[in-house]
Amino acid sequence: MTEIDECRSALRELAIGRLAGRDVRTSHLVEAGLDAIVAGLDVPSLGLLAGLESAGEDAVDKALHQVVDELGIELPADPTAARWSLIHGWLTAMVKGDLSPATGGALVSEVGELLGSPPSLRGIARWSAMLENWIPTDLTPRDVCEVPILEESAELLEGPWPPGPRHP
Repeated sequence: MTEIDECRSALRELAIGRLAGRDVRTSHLVEAGLDAIVAGLDVPSLGLLAGLESAGEDAVDKALHQVVDELGIELPADPTAARWSLIHGWLTAMVKGDLSPATGGALVSEVGELLGSPPSLRGIARWSAMLENWIPTDLTPRDVCEVPILEESAELLEGPWPPGPRHP
């Protein structure tokens, strides 16, 4: 993946996160805009986005929307689809080993709450909460929580997307 592709991907993920209702800070958008300019992406609105450090939310949303349009980035249709898109990406990254179960599980739990804590994500949320409260001096290895997060992630990815309610 080229540096320009990485910048497009970062801008896409931030736009999806904002659509999903996550707290995507203006500073992260500004940084992504600056990175894209330095990498050589050349669309008029990137300069606008990169200069919005102290702008209001409306200006930031407008600039991000322009960047997404100018770069031809496809976004999910609505906040619910955006949330499931983020979760799918994090599950995939965990299964591939590109994202730790601790970080990925926390992200899935956070966005799962925005979805109303669907039953299909409750296992990951429960293991993630246990992992978050894990004490370094505990004799129980972290794998006790990490392995089930990875197993549930793989299982979810093998089924229909987005996942429906699970049956015990």
